[in-house]
Amino acid sequence: MAKRRTEEVFLKELTALLIVEGVSSLTIADIAQRMQCSRRRIYEIAATKEELFVNICRQVLDANLEKGFAAARGEADGAKAIATYLRATLNASGLSKAALTDLDSTESGRAVFDAYQLARVRGLEDMIDDGVRQGLLVPHNPRVISEAILGAAHRLRNQRFLEETGLSIGAAFTEFYEIVLNGLLVKPQAGVPAVGAAARPRR
Repeated sequence: MAKRRTEEVFLKELTALLIVEGVSSLTIADIAQRMQCSRRRIYEIAATKEELFVNICRQVLDANLEKGFAAARGEADGAKAIATYLRATLNASGLSKAALTDLDSTESGRAVFDAYQLARVRGLEDMIDDGVRQGLLVPHNPRVISEAILGAAHRLRNQRFLEETGLSIGAAFTEFYEIVLNGLLVKPQAGVPAVGAAARPRR
């Protein structure tokens, strides 16, 4: 008989399964078979497969948030800290399209993802303040920026939007963060008039 895996190893393997496969296409029996364990061991963790999945996603997102903060703390430059933080939290911690769809399909799952997004942008506000104080960022109200990112997060993770654009959630956020950090206008080169300057008639 195979040696019983430790709880830590078991949960790590279970997490790897569910963040790739999601949960809607699996039953408790399927999960137990894939994990080569008894159904009882699954039920010891959660009463339903939905509760199991949401709890695992919460833990994964919390760990991903801390990873972002840790990466930002390693940067002395405020602007680099923001860019590093956003990149570290970019891909919803490795949740596949199937897992994200399942997480977004229930009220409890949406609440977990919403809480993650809110915590992420609230942490960003302090970094923006630091960047402005260092003279590295253009002064803007940090709350306006964080709310804009929060609002975009709700739209960019929408599966219909991703299907229509052909983008992955990671690619969508990459483009959005590029806009936030660098803006829409091409920066003029030295000696070259700014956009629209040549069109102004002389008086």
